[in-house]
Amino acid sequence: MSDLKPVLCVGCTVIDFVTINSSFPIEDTDRRCNDGFWRRGGNASNVSTVLQVLGLNVEFFGMLSNSDGFRVLLDDLDRRQIDTRHCPRTEQDPPFSSVILAQDSGTRTIVHCNKNFPQITYEDFQKIDLTQYSWIHFEARNPTETMRMMQAIVEHNNRNQNERIVISLDFEIRYEENLQLCQYCDYVVFSKELASQQNWRTPRQTCDELNRTLAVLTGKTIPNLIIPWSSAGAVCQDADRNYNELKPYKQAKVVDTLGAGDSFMAGFIYATYVNGLSLPQAVDFANRVASHKIAKFGYDHVAELTAN
Repeated sequence: MSDLKPVLCVGCTVIDFVTINSSFPIEDTDRRCNDGFWRRGGNASNVSTVLQVLGLNVEFFGMLSNSDGFRVLLDDLDRRQIDTRHCPRTEQDPPFSSVILAQDSGTRTIVHCNKNFPQITYEDFQKIDLTQYSWIHFEARNPTETMRMMQAIVEHNNRNQNERIVISLDFEIRYEENLQLCQYCDYVVFSKELASQQNWRTPRQTCDELNRTLAVLTGKTIPNLIIPWSSAGAVCQDADRNYNELKPYKQAKVVDTLGAGDSFMAGFIYATYVNGLSLPQAVDFANRVASHKIAKFGYDHVAELTAN
């Protein structure tokens, strides 16, 4: 893996304040939690962490802050040896999320507060030398700026056929605004929650609806689609419409579901980029990573999957 170019993860990083509760709190009550801690969070930030744990060189690209409150995030990124050299800085206080983990149901509930924190722009992205990377992963956010970044990668690929950069997208919010980003991607991971918001009841229906919509929107070849479907596992469909269902890996006890989706994403990138697995095989490995992650707190134990 030392010969591979680093993966660039584009998105945000936040402070997660996590409380562990026996059950979800009843409204307007005063109670103690079982435990609590803070953790560096944010989708692209978490994907960076899991890729690093799996052994890949990884770079995070997002807005960082010089605020004292952000120091804990910077220290953790440094400790993980996650490269942040290209990240712009602001003086604004960092965004944060309040996370409630309920042990009886295994659920996690997240309330975000972004405090109008600035996001990276295309102008920031232009300062990066794209030849350093073979895979760039995006969160589906800030679509106007993100689309310009993706277009720059497509133009790079057109000029450099032998050094093509793979583009992946984590698509879990704001369906209408972010749908246009899919046309530039090799892989799109689409969330069950977002499918439910569109009243799509099954993974097959989700693939069919996305195929139909993207064909009308872009008139281009559809990307490879990956749809994690919670405890039911995940499905995938390639650009030739070959459809596969991958069963989940069950855990006897669910401990920490926070970051399971980001672990899935990182597992998929690792299996595809490092191991060169087929789409169904890579999604199967992603299921394994997500399942292994929820068995313990944090991410370090995910390294056990590649230890042998």
